[in-house]
Amino acid sequence: MSGYDLKRAFDTSVRHFWSADQAAIYRALAELETARLVEHERITQTARPDRKLYQATKAGRAALDAWLRERTPPVPRREPLLVKLFFAGPLGAGTIRQMLDAERVQVDEELGAFAAYVHVMRERVAAADEDERTMLLGPLLTLTNGVRLGVAYRDWLASLSAMALRGTLTSEALLEDLQQTLGVARGDSE
Repeated sequence: MSGYDLKRAFDTSVRHFWSADQAAIYRALAELETARLVEHERITQTARPDRKLYQATKAGRAALDAWLRERTPPVPRREPLLVKLFFAGPLGAGTIRQMLDAERVQVDEELGAFAAYVHVMRERVAAADEDERTMLLGPLLTLTNGVRLGVAYRDWLASLSAMALRGTLTSEALLEDLQQTLGVARGDSE
């Protein structure tokens, strides 16, 4: 693929968990080529600048396989909405509800995009041979993560918004909800 092709592939596949801008992709390709993990072929074009088509080298495929087997380190999270909510108590339940509802609109849009992608993947799997279905397992694993996290996030937003609407968005109610949720997660029967 070219750098442009890789950007399009990012935007239509892994964007929900790993974003990359065009400049970052070209920097990464240059670093990978310096390390001899990818190589490129220059394609001459008359109406446009030449294209560089990259492909993994044997060493690059081996490095990818080794990286896939490594333990994944924890990643520091950065959640702008959570920072806002952390300080939002004095704003009142009405304003907090507006913040939650605005976020839920964005989550619903993302879930809609996931639904369209599930449809595309269903067609691809149906038309695929066994090897292709095996290759589609990875994208489907990540799609499952995106959908389940999105649904859980949307449900959390809706629950808090409903509490704000009912006038029950209080410290005590949130502590009770946390205790109940943790009990369910641990399998407690209380």
